[in-house]
Amino acid sequence: MSLHVRTLTNDTVVNVAQLLKEPVGAARVVEVKLDRFRLDLDLIATNVEANVRLTRVATGILAEGQLTGGVELECVRCLELFEQAFRGEIEGEFRPSVDVRTGVPLALPDDEDIFVIDNNHELDLNELFRQVAIVSLPMQPLCREDCPGIVPATDDEDDDSDERLAVLRKLLDSTS
Repeated sequence: MSLHVRTLTNDTVVNVAQLLKEPVGAARVVEVKLDRFRLDLDLIATNVEANVRLTRVATGILAEGQLTGGVELECVRCLELFEQAFRGEIEGEFRPSVDVRTGVPLALPDDEDIFVIDNNHELDLNELFRQVAIVSLPMQPLCREDCPGIVPATDDEDDDSDERLAVLRKLLDSTS
């Protein structure tokens, strides 16, 4: 059995009305390509790609796949910006908010880990992607393993320092 593959460019919303009408086990594959993807207020992922399998389960739809991309991060040692690649496994459950056949509203899930399919039967992968990407990033990003950190100023550089600070330098020298 071959699966229909749908490609989304710069969009994370998939209409799943037809899939919700199919029996348990039915599936679709969605390939997503995002040029830019906001992860947080000051954190933007670029060149994000995902391959997601949407499978009909008894309670809704299960999304599984992989997410890749890159993010510009600041090195914790030298404070320089660098590009950090990420890769993460996607797995999330989506439940409908209305019955696809009758239009009757359904009870929303109490579990915060379960996503909701909206009243138009559209499943938005945005928040699932955001969570996977953030968890995939290192807690202490390094531009490279052997990063020396911030290079301290040498004594030669002190000679060229601002003369207005000379009084403070004399105070520091006298307390030593």
